[in-house]
Amino acid sequence: MYNISGVHHVAVGVESLEKMKAFYQGVMACSKVFAEFPQVEHEPMSELLRTPGIVFSAILCCQEAGGIIFELVRMTTPAPRVIRRDFRYGDIGVAKTTVAVSDLERFYGEQKGRIDFLSRPRSVKIPKWGSYNFVYCKDPEGNLIELASGDNIPARNGFGGALWVGIGVTDLERSMSFYRKHFRLDKVIIDVHESFSGLVDEVSGGHGTRVLSCLLANSQGEGMVELFEVTSPRGRSIPFATRWGDFGYLQLCFNCDNVEEMAAYCEKEGLDFLTHLKVFNDERAGAFIYVRDPDGVPVEFLGFGR
Repeated sequence: MYNISGVHHVAVGVESLEKMKAFYQGVMACSKVFAEFPQVEHEPMSELLRTPGIVFSAILCCQEAGGIIFELVRMTTPAPRVIRRDFRYGDIGVAKTTVAVSDLERFYGEQKGRIDFLSRPRSVKIPKWGSYNFVYCKDPEGNLIELASGDNIPARNGFGGALWVGIGVTDLERSMSFYRKHFRLDKVIIDVHESFSGLVDEVSGGHGTRVLSCLLANSQGEGMVELFEVTSPRGRSIPFATRWGDFGYLQLCFNCDNVEEMAAYCEKEGLDFLTHLKVFNDERAGAFIYVRDPDGVPVEFLGFGR
């Protein structure tokens, strides 16, 4: 039987790998390198992009505190494109990564000249959770990062790791049911709430933004998923013909200790495959599959040690 143990990494298509490495490894302190791939052909990805000769380079890195890994991907062939030039909070798809900091106000004051913040830090009380302090910023290529601290966000002496990936959805109830059933997110950390409404106008591009949100986790792992639905202004769908490797957030990936069994389960349940079972023997042996969630967001299941 397959076992899922939280989010392993979030993938970001980048235009300048060196500039983005400098930001994530330097400013965001992602000094732990999980893997690094040179610019070579990666045949197992051909089915995902529906073309042969896939060439890219990448690095997977995370903070010393652990948490979700950032995979920075520089696609060479096929030539990457900008997914959306005017991305807004609420647009459908992988939208942000939330990183824990121990003292948000202090971090904001120290980093104002190095990081593109979209507002001053804000605070809110989340039902059955407690105080939550947050601020949004952009990395050098415009991808959203949320920095957060609060009663239930562990972080000591700076960063506390990337804790969850945020996904904009069209129907929160549908997506919540789907992720809980198929992806084994069996713990509701924060139930559906509207506490962020009116506090995210700078990142949504609207006024009086209304948003429903929840936070889900897997009891076997740490990386969590925030699902959110912006009801006003409504988020836009994923642009037509977007490809893996284009610039911007691409996917989330779950740890899975038996990818073969996961593939069989997905087939039995009628999930939409982007790739069937792929076996690799690069830096370490393993296997993966890609499926789509109800909004078409790519989701990978990755396992090692075949």
